[in-house]
Amino acid sequence: MSTLADHYFSSCIDYLETLGLNSQAVLSAINFNEYSNKQAQQLAPRISLNSYNALLNYAQQTLNEPLFGFKLGQQIRTADFGILGYLIESSNNLASAITALLNYDSLVADIGRAEFEQQGELVIIRWLPNANCSPQVILRNMTAWVSVIRQLLNPQLSPSTIYFTQAFTSNEKTVLTHWFNCPVKTNAQYNQVVFPSSYLALPFKTDNTQINLVLKQVSEQQLSRFKSQQLLTEKISQLFIAKNDLIDCSLIRTAGALNMTPRTLQRHLKREQISFADLLEQERKRRVILCIGKEPLSNIAIKLGFNDQSSFNRAFKRWYNCTPLQYLKTLPKNIG
Repeated sequence: MSTLADHYFSSCIDYLETLGLNSQAVLSAINFNEYSNKQAQQLAPRISLNSYNALLNYAQQTLNEPLFGFKLGQQIRTADFGILGYLIESSNNLASAITALLNYDSLVADIGRAEFEQQGELVIIRWLPNANCSPQVILRNMTAWVSVIRQLLNPQLSPSTIYFTQAFTSNEKTVLTHWFNCPVKTNAQYNQVVFPSSYLALPFKTDNTQINLVLKQVSEQQLSRFKSQQLLTEKISQLFIAKNDLIDCSLIRTAGALNMTPRTLQRHLKREQISFADLLEQERKRRVILCIGKEPLSNIAIKLGFNDQSSFNRAFKRWYNCTPLQYLKTLPKNIG
């Protein structure tokens, strides 16, 4: 199950309190029940993605704010990231901060995967969210990254371009473009921030090598403990996300990668009330929307691990109640 740290969840509630919403009324409205001590209203150490989605969607609707995730991301503090925030804060420069983010992001929110790529004079930070992440969750995540870096480096610092997989109205896009102070591309293949590679060497305002070393050791211990407690479902989902394609993504190969027999893997998944086929289908469904309209359907079918085009078409219709061709007709002709 995808989860996030309690402090990252509670920072959303704190922000809603500043807007006049009562925290207990909000939690009651989303049927929240994830407490380590309900009587004391003490949150569980890890909160489910379902509750996080519900909280942000409720806020969006109640406040009638389609860009709520963006507004929330602007309010982020390094403390909201917990130990990762302090680790980033004590980094020497942006390059070491990004390294910390890539290594320990799951301690804050295990709801996606960050990637780093350098292309000549440009650098890309890409986020591959869990298939169940709502648009508001994605908006908060992408905005928070830029907001924190501005706090630590320079309030005027801006990306070269920012990309979102979702679409926005022209007014919403204008708001985003003004704040990010760069072109905002929509309906993109990935959610990503692009900025000059020269930014990597920019020194942080607060650097303390000794504190950074200690925080890395603590983060490593927490990450090791977190991974040992992870559900098998989550480990398999992360394996899928890490693959460039889903060709030969079989039960036998996946079990081998986890040092298990196929029978043992199936038995553990049964305890978690899910099957290997269900997990593979979830990943296929997540990827197809990122690819469709950007390459031939035959290529997509192969990359998703289908034996033939007809199998892919049947699966797509099951997921979205229309054929891939029908779906393509609904996409805007001019995107970005």
